[in-house]
Amino acid sequence: MRLLYTFRFQQMGETCLAAAIGQNAHLFNGILQLNEVGHFIVSELAGLPDMSEQEIATTLADRLTKEYAVDLSTAQSAVQQVLDYLKAEQVLA
Repeated sequence: MRLLYTFRFQQMGETCLAAAIGQNAHLFNGILQLNEVGHFIVSELAGLPDMSEQEIATTLADRLTKEYAVDLSTAQSAVQQVLDYLKAEQVLA
């Protein structure tokens, strides 16, 4: 699993907007709306190698617990919500 696009982020109040950039940007017609945690997860996901969804979820949840000092269960839930959102927006392969 990996991101299909490279994103540029713009903070708008408490919401972070992510626009696709680069050679495939024309294939994504939209903007992602993320909160702070979603922005962190997408940013971290962009730097990960192509791995299985389970490996990605585990890695991101671990990183989230370190960045935000939340328990693992909360981190896992947040990661799954963001991954589900990204799947629905068709930005993951």
